[in-house]
Amino acid sequence: MAAPSNDTSSPEQTMRTSARLGRALATGWRWLTERLPIWRWTKVFFRASFLPEQNYLIILAVVVGVLTGYGSVGFIFVLGWIADFARGPVASGLSVFGPASLVLLPALGGLMAGPLIHRFAKEARGHGVPEVMTALASRGGKIRKRVASIKVITSSLTIGFGGTAGREGPMVQIGSAIGSAVGQWTKLTPHRVRTLVTCGAAGGVAATFNAPIAGAIFSMEVLIGRVQTDFLLVLLTSLSSCMVARSYLGNYPAFTAPAYDLASGRELPLYFLMGLIIGWAAILYVRALYKAEDLFGAWRFPDYLKPAVGGLMAGLVLRYFPEVYGAGFPAVESALWVRLPWELLIGLFVAEFLANCATLGSGGSGGVFAPSLYMGAMLGGAFGSLVHILFPDWTAGSGAYAMVGMAAFFAATAKAPTTSILILFEMTNDYRIMLPLMAATVASVYLSHRLSPFSIYTLKLHRRGISYPGREEAERATRRTAAPQTSTT
Repeated sequence: MAAPSNDTSSPEQTMRTSARLGRALATGWRWLTERLPIWRWTKVFFRASFLPEQNYLIILAVVVGVLTGYGSVGFIFVLGWIADFARGPVASGLSVFGPASLVLLPALGGLMAGPLIHRFAKEARGHGVPEVMTALASRGGKIRKRVASIKVITSSLTIGFGGTAGREGPMVQIGSAIGSAVGQWTKLTPHRVRTLVTCGAAGGVAATFNAPIAGAIFSMEVLIGRVQTDFLLVLLTSLSSCMVARSYLGNYPAFTAPAYDLASGRELPLYFLMGLIIGWAAILYVRALYKAEDLFGAWRFPDYLKPAVGGLMAGLVLRYFPEVYGAGFPAVESALWVRLPWELLIGLFVAEFLANCATLGSGGSGGVFAPSLYMGAMLGGAFGSLVHILFPDWTAGSGAYAMVGMAAFFAATAKAPTTSILILFEMTNDYRIMLPLMAATVASVYLSHRLSPFSIYTLKLHRRGISYPGREEAERATRRTAAPQTSTT
């Protein structure tokens, strides 16, 4: 009789070998953590620091900045890989559908991102910054650790497959999640955890646009609502994150544009008028985005499939205006270099407006910073083209108005004029356009405040009933606005 085969016992042997290996690794790790002096000192340093508190926080701020820088670089690389894959092999596979292939790409991205968001981290839907503000206001800055990884994947799928959204919102949420994780791991107080969350957000913006000063100001102006003593830590994180990003991505401005200047003092009223128009358009955009969220939210349809529907709607826009694919930075540079006629600029503004509301309103993952810059550039460029036709002798080209329009639009949506002015300066390395920029920004923010006291970020917190810096003032402004209407009825 033949001897029994050993094949049946091989799975058992494999399991026993794996168990022995696991026990050996666990024993070795315990020995390492208990006896190795370097590990013990590292543990002491990070868990119960013997340094003065401020020095300890400075070191943690740099750690958050470095980690956020690497996270931002990783996100940009992943986004690039997915975008190449979508526009390469996937687009080739869909070529049988002809022109409709571009329509289907964003729908595929939403179809993949939606279930991931619904299953693992619902905080990753939308533009993300209100979720960070909610964590700061009501959860002591605590953000689930999985949010960063899910945001990287879902935002890369949404944007890489053509969804109209920006990458700065994901970076803010990724950096904030890193700051929260470091603060929780080192057992800091809730106040200090919130500080590191703010630091991480600054690092995300700084790495996105190569703008360390504007990144720090964004965190203080938008997330905190004021500049306070922790600004030093936020600035330090923004600096270290930006240095990491520069070492991998290069030290280049976010946009390459010609040098523009104020052609004549008579131009300033035109820039102010453009600011008023942009302020009205920005509030229209904020209301449309939240209306899209409400419509998708009320729709009785599986939540994890809604981003696919929004992607399909964005794809229909892409069919006629492919320039709004993803973040749309190439089209912005074309507007800055006066390569687009005013009719196309207006068309691209409307296309970005609709596609972004569909992408984010349906629950897709992405940001509103880059779309705001995009819409501001298109609307400002169209305005500049028209006034240059009317007054060619004493007005600059449309590119100058497009550049100023970028900052004015974001300033009106986010109620963040300081951030907008600084980030345009850092993105373009051009200071000479500062006077027109200030005139347009003042006008856009003024009209924006008159039409609505809430920013695109704080409106979500207001609707949820969550307290945030400046809420009382915003509610008083709402009551003042409503009072004349009540008295006239």
